Amino acid sequence: MYLVYGTFVKPSSFEGCLALAGQALQSQGLVLVKPADGVDYLVAGGNDAVSLTIVAVPQPNGTWIVVSASSMDPNLATQARDTIRGLIEQVPIP
Repeated sequence: MYLVYGTFVKPSSFEGCLALAGQALQSQGLVLVKPADGVDYLVAGGNDAVSLTIVAVPQPNGTWIVVSASSMDPNLATQARDTIRGLIEQVPIP
């Protein structure tokens, strides 16, 4: 099993970031196993080949986000992490 992750800060609310994370997973055809529910700071999803976890932590300057992906295929884990991270980073949150 391979695990890759990346972190960044987005100048947006953690609620908005988590909602966007769920949308990003679904836009890639992944199953949203644990949606943003307002109870915690976590969204998770994936399929039989890859699983992803996105954690959003409120900070004074925005939201610190970690996107982690795990798979038996290191290339698939890296591609999934990069795609979901890119969608979260690039899509503006009103």
